Amino acid sequence: MKKGITPVIAVILLLLITIAMVGFAFIWFSRVLTTATNATQAQLENQLSAQAKKISIDNVNPSASPRVVSIRNIGTQTISTSEIALYIGGAPTAISCPSSLAPGTATACTWATTACNTGTRVKVTAPGNFDEVLC
Repeated sequence: MKKGITPVIAVILLLLITIAMVGFAFIWFSRVLTTATNATQAQLENQLSAQAKKISIDNVNPSASPRVVSIRNIGTQTISTSEIALYIGGAPTAISCPSSLAPGTATACTWATTACNTGTRVKVTAPGNFDEVLC
């Protein structure tokens, strides 16, 4: 007499193993998809927020004391002054502005350290764009 697993029990065991593997794969892929979707959504929201924060330079007065650059928010979201950077001739320069810039408004920001000679580029950057003019 032979001892072993009958064909019916073998098929049932194979089916149970297959179902368990499919269930595991489904749960794993669902978690991966959820994580990827959440990360993509967060990155998209950050990019859209950055694109809504745009500026333009209205005027530069390098002869004033302190020197003044007038910046206008042409985006749709408020821009914090920590998100604005000033470059004179390609060199980063400390800038002093009000705490934030609401959409559609302009403000005068000042800088004191770097001279702005005729023909020097003044560049102001924001999360969504940058603008530059000549002194």
